[in-house]
Amino acid sequence: MKNGIQEVLTTVGIVSLVAFSGSSLAKDEDRTRLECEKRGAYDTSMDARYEVRDDRRKFDASFEAAPGGKFYSGQELSVYVDYEKVGTMVLRYEGYDLQGDLEFDSNVDGYYDDSVPFPENFPPVGYGTHVTIGSYDAGYLSCTL
Repeated sequence: MKNGIQEVLTTVGIVSLVAFSGSSLAKDEDRTRLECEKRGAYDTSMDARYEVRDDRRKFDASFEAAPGGKFYSGQELSVYVDYEKVGTMVLRYEGYDLQGDLEFDSNVDGYYDDSVPFPENFPPVGYGTHVTIGSYDAGYLSCTL
């Protein structure tokens, strides 16, 4: 019963934050890029991008929220790719808004690169892959690549 209630509350949280979304696919001979974005209630937004060029893969997910809502500085948000948790991001003030991001790269460039290597559990990504960012207590946003 408890798991059923949690699933319902999670679904309600996702639905309550969903407002506008979009996705795009760019493909040329040596590169494929999938992107999506979602705007939600409480002045929140998220976007995700996956890019493959030659043998290099990159994934980036970011989240932004206005202060004074359900999100706060230092809060950890989980990032899911096709419902598999791949990592977390921490919200920090960037100017007036709270922002967080998580970047994976199959070829981390060096010390000043914010990217980290892909985790072993990172699922295959393609057109239609679902990306979700959020927390149980504050809610979730999701979009489809």
